[in-house]
Amino acid sequence: MDLQIRAISHKHNAKIAIVDISESMKQICDLQQTNPLISIALAKFTIGNTLIALDNKELAKINTNYITSNGAVKKMIAEFQNNKLRAYAQVKDFNIDEYIPHVSNNPIYATIGSQGQLLNSRDIGLKEPYVSTINTDSPNMDHIWMDFLRDSNQVGSLLTSDVILDDDLKIKKVVGVLIQLLPEHTQEDIDLLEAKLGNTNFLCEILMKSTNYYEVIKDILDDAEILQSKELIFKCTCNDKKILNSVKLLGTDELKEIVDRKEDIQVICDFCNKEYTVNNAELNKLI
Repeated sequence: MDLQIRAISHKHNAKIAIVDISESMKQICDLQQTNPLISIALAKFTIGNTLIALDNKELAKINTNYITSNGAVKKMIAEFQNNKLRAYAQVKDFNIDEYIPHVSNNPIYATIGSQGQLLNSRDIGLKEPYVSTINTDSPNMDHIWMDFLRDSNQVGSLLTSDVILDDDLKIKKVVGVLIQLLPEHTQEDIDLLEAKLGNTNFLCEILMKSTNYYEVIKDILDDAEILQSKELIFKCTCNDKKILNSVKLLGTDELKEIVDRKEDIQVICDFCNKEYTVNNAELNKLI
């Protein structure tokens, strides 16, 4: 079961969130038939979007686009709303030799790219969503998310995630943690966290081995008060109305030509691969 746990420490002036989206990413990557490198990149991108979304109102829609000019993945999209998530990678498979070594000798970094832009949209029900954008030259997705948090929230944050594949190179486990200092934090709080956590590799190792995330939180922040623990699921938000709106983008002239040819249109959702058919009569109504 995928889940999110949020907690706060008043003694150490910090809050912490742990997210496990293993099952959702298995479904997403299987549906999109991504290769192992794309699966890892998409999972780390999606868990970052999920972690930063947890501080928002439950019905808020958090959408993030990542575009890279030199990484193999080209573009990724992740959405989170009401404990439901979905994600998409533009490129599903590629030849890694085309990206190593001139992008990076690290295959994951070559997949993500060293020249990119992260665009985050938070729709909390107002007239317009809040939009934040950062340009990045880091191929490390965890660092990209921390740069985003620093620029958009001016909050000291540690975000780290890890992805493990099974023997068939399919998603096995995806887990991440976000620790943020509260405004009233002291140097003593920083020193304690540094002493507790050591390095991010050690923290990821603990998360990967554990199934009791409550204990992990208590080990990091001994007085932590659990604020929320909820199940997360993969659920695509595509529907007939959205498909019709996307078809409208073809424009009146092109739609008229299709109607005159007595043809239908097939549309496949990028996120879940569900196929929709917009018949000729429905197309005629759009003109």
